[in-house]
Amino acid sequence: MSNIFKAYDVRGIYPEEINKDNAYKIGFATVKFLQAKNSGKRLNLVVGEDARIASPELRGAVIDALTKAGVDVFYIGQCTTPLFYFSVNKLNADGGLMVTASHNPPQYGGLKIVGPDSRPIGSESGLKEIEKISEGEFNSADQAGTIKEVDLVSDYINFLIKESGINVSSNNNIKLVIDAGNGMTPSVLDSLIKKLGLPASRMYFEIDCNFPNHSPDISKAEALNDLRNKVMEERANLGVAFDGDGDRVMFVDNDGKIIRAEFILALLFEDKSSLFKKPKTVYDLRISRSVKELLGDRGIKSRPGHSMMKKVMRDHDADLGGELSGHFFFKEMKYVESSILVMLKLLKIMSKTGKPLSDLVRSFEKYYHSGEINIDISKNLNIKTSVIQILKDKYGDGIIDELDGITVEYLNWWFNVRASNTEPLLRLVVEAETKEMMDQKAAEISEVIKNAA
Repeated sequence: MSNIFKAYDVRGIYPEEINKDNAYKIGFATVKFLQAKNSGKRLNLVVGEDARIASPELRGAVIDALTKAGVDVFYIGQCTTPLFYFSVNKLNADGGLMVTASHNPPQYGGLKIVGPDSRPIGSESGLKEIEKISEGEFNSADQAGTIKEVDLVSDYINFLIKESGINVSSNNNIKLVIDAGNGMTPSVLDSLIKKLGLPASRMYFEIDCNFPNHSPDISKAEALNDLRNKVMEERANLGVAFDGDGDRVMFVDNDGKIIRAEFILALLFEDKSSLFKKPKTVYDLRISRSVKELLGDRGIKSRPGHSMMKKVMRDHDADLGGELSGHFFFKEMKYVESSILVMLKLLKIMSKTGKPLSDLVRSFEKYYHSGEINIDISKNLNIKTSVIQILKDKYGDGIIDELDGITVEYLNWWFNVRASNTEPLLRLVVEAETKEMMDQKAAEISEVIKNAA
């Protein structure tokens, strides 16, 4: 009997589980979906995988389906998700499937599916069509596809160094601590660190997707505790943490303080502004008001979620993008993530200014921001719509925006409540001019939601 894993990122197709049988169906259905978009031509697709226990079985089923469907496969082995995206672009492929469950616990397996230029295929851009196709019959192509193993790690490293603008020849005097979290980033980081001669202390570089040391979800503050302690112990200048599949990054400053992602986005914005006209920057609608003020008319608001952010970036030909969870997007990556590129750009900024990260972000720390507060609604999933209406009624004297959930703005505070895309949660964010007001409003709105649930 086939192993069964909890599903990630293909939940529109299989809400509870994924195994080799439905991975095979997804692979075949993806081919039919992409062929329909490409006038039925023979496709080239990239396949990569993370090191989870689920991945070899799922990858085997996917490649089996692709080759039987007549697809020529570029197999890039174990890799980070950003390297997978880079490979799709570099090889000018028609798309690809990354076998990964991203930042989720070890018992999860999953697939991230992209089209040409690494355009994400999500619930609003084709996943529902793939679901429908996967329920039909599949016939093998007259000519089976081929499998070619490709290694683009060196190409990716050279790209990162070039695009970051970091100086390879000079010794970087910034003392680093890097927490790879037993995820996939060492598959790139080991060679990159050596090539740049970075003075980096390494934590949890042994790739082990059972994640024995801490959660692979670095948006949770507790996952950064070891990194914070190590930065303080070594009196380092900077701490960097990567998630399970390497598409998210979070930073800790020289004082052991977690630096919110939108402040890093603000630094990237300011750095690019010094080179040419201010870059168009897409931002998660929940970021701090101080960063929105900095971006001004060059800022473009988006719903959270990588597929939404990438679409808005393409639609507006934007240069940068970032969201609270630690995803950062770059035009030079064809609008997809590169967490290591963020790290290198930040190192360059710190080296150029000679300032610690704590000083660089101080001007953005004007307000008190709650971060994401997650409220479990698993016992009553149907309350999402009613909660929004209750909040509209209660806070109707504020400025209301319903781009994603509900955002209500007042002169000295604001909040957003939205449903998680992947979990039975409502996510609350509150920001205010004082900590007392932020705490009070967070408690008040949480109570409203809990009473409704």
